[in-house]
Amino acid sequence: MATIGNDIINTIGSGSGINSSQLINDLVEINDLPQQQRLDSRETLLDAQISDYGLLRSAMSELEASIAQLSSADTFDAKAVSVPDTSLLALTKLDSSAAAGNYQIKVEQVAQSQSLSSGGYASADAEIGTGELTLRFGAWNGALDAFSVDAEQTGASITIDETNNTLEGLRDAINDADIGVQAAVVSDGGQYRLLLTSPSGANNELEITVAEDGVVAGLNDFAFAESGQSLTQQQEGLNAQLRVNGLQVERDSNNITDVIQGLEFDIFSASTTETVSISISADRTLAETAIRDFVAAYNTFLGETEKLVGYNEETEEYGALRTDSLANNMVDSVRSFLGAAVPGIGAGFTNLANLGIQTRLDGTLEINEDPDRPNTNFQAAMGENYDLVKALFTPQVSSDNNKIEVASFSGATSPGDYEVVITQQATKGALTANAPAAGFPLDTTGNDYTFSIAVDGVVADITLPAGVIYNSLEDVAVDIQSLINLDSSIQQAGVSVEVGVVGGALQFGSDSYGHDSSVAIKTVGADAGDLGLQVATGTAGVDVAGTVNGETAFGYGNVLLPAINSAAEGLQFIVKDGATSANVNFSRGFAGGMSSLINSFLDSKGLIAEREAKFETERTEIADDRTDVERRSDAYRARLESQFLAMELIVNNLNNTQTFLDGLNDRLPFTAPK
Repeated sequence: MATIGNDIINTIGSGSGINSSQLINDLVEINDLPQQQRLDSRETLLDAQISDYGLLRSAMSELEASIAQLSSADTFDAKAVSVPDTSLLALTKLDSSAAAGNYQIKVEQVAQSQSLSSGGYASADAEIGTGELTLRFGAWNGALDAFSVDAEQTGASITIDETNNTLEGLRDAINDADIGVQAAVVSDGGQYRLLLTSPSGANNELEITVAEDGVVAGLNDFAFAESGQSLTQQQEGLNAQLRVNGLQVERDSNNITDVIQGLEFDIFSASTTETVSISISADRTLAETAIRDFVAAYNTFLGETEKLVGYNEETEEYGALRTDSLANNMVDSVRSFLGAAVPGIGAGFTNLANLGIQTRLDGTLEINEDPDRPNTNFQAAMGENYDLVKALFTPQVSSDNNKIEVASFSGATSPGDYEVVITQQATKGALTANAPAAGFPLDTTGNDYTFSIAVDGVVADITLPAGVIYNSLEDVAVDIQSLINLDSSIQQAGVSVEVGVVGGALQFGSDSYGHDSSVAIKTVGADAGDLGLQVATGTAGVDVAGTVNGETAFGYGNVLLPAINSAAEGLQFIVKDGATSANVNFSRGFAGGMSSLINSFLDSKGLIAEREAKFETERTEIADDRTDVERRSDAYRARLESQFLAMELIVNNLNNTQTFLDGLNDRLPFTAPK
């Protein structure tokens, strides 16, 4: 635009003698200067604020990182352990929940797995029969003529058809069932045998029943049941036996996880003479170090943020966020939290001052270790009131009724006291059969003891094994429970059932609570009446119901959830049978509260993110304002060029008139020189 205007003026010929182009440029620059300076100042401040908010975010992130360890109870429950060199055992895990003390361990027997082997085959891919194998866990007697099924364990039903009816196919099918049984094909002097190894333990021995389908015979060669045993037991299952401070205990595995709370170890061999001494003691150095690290981190945080919202002595300048109310409020919130009582803690240590952590005049923290001030001495608090120190820092949830437990809480949960009242107990779906029509002992040979049962809507077809003699209805209940729970449909759905005897009749109960919990008998075989079974629908379960601080809560199964948007939102109560009410206290602890506060600033939708989004809006506004300035500047330049052009035209005309008038007298008739 300026070039076009200047070209016109130059073409006319600057009759005024004024450098119009330079003058226009100077006038435009002078006109734009205040606005450009204002926008430059805004942009410089904005860039500084964006940078300083990044530094503020970083400082808060580092402070939060120092708090993380203090929010974990494991930090305060840390343990140390000493154990002598020994070949009998090796420690594998020491948890913070380990009970301090001295333990004398004597290993008397290591656990052993049962192993079963088949007859010999000419090759690993030799053909075998087809049908179905049912594997169940339990214990055989010494004579291997009586098996006690473990109804608490689930086995598997394995189908062998013409696609996998080889020795290797059976091996793979058993391994794919993933029930802990190891199947292998081993070579034995030119022959191949299937070798099955169960999990270790006396109650993890195998019963294998076979139902051939008549397509290819020979699957019975892998049976190991009371009615017939084609496999050979190579070794029996044994439990590990050890004594802990004289007390004899047994476990089915050599990985011992629950004999000494919080301590896990593997045993390798037994000894009649050697005793292993293990000592577990509390280790408070981890907690002390974490507290000291937090104090140092906070002082660093305070120093860094003071440069942003206050005066920077290094640069002798005020921080770019000095007048930013949001940044100042966030820093002040962190400072205030340090001096306030922790919400939800009604007694004991309620703030850092109780622990001997005090605030100096400049706002930084110091740890009082002056022995002359024992009431506020850090070491005294750690040594004499360690439980109160832990309760000050870590989240605490307590219920005065052990039948109402708090399973979890969330970021939405407010610290405080809550009254939980149960108005309806949760129940499980159940069905009670009729009294058995037959007496005991009961022989299943030649009878149709089949039925289908729906547990929580999932149907399983059950057949009591043939050729078994049950001495009591209780024995039948154990077998039925095992058969139902190992059904593939039941397992895939994640449901289960408990079968017992009540009032001389079988009783089926779903293991789940609530309105989805149900049991129904769908079909029965010809002789199922001998067991008291008939087509019937049991009683469905109901969900727990209750209130939290007088507000109606939501119940699902035996879980009670407070109302959304209530102070207790996020608490999850597990309500056990017989519970009526409880008073529950919840505190996030100092570390949890501080972490929650900082997270509200750092979250992707938090205050800092909102402020940074506003910065981006301001940056866009500045860019728009610059565009407006340029547009007005172009219009102003065009106006000046038009005015100067008009001036030059007038001057040029006057110059032409002057030229015309020059010597006019010499050209007039009466005045012209002769």
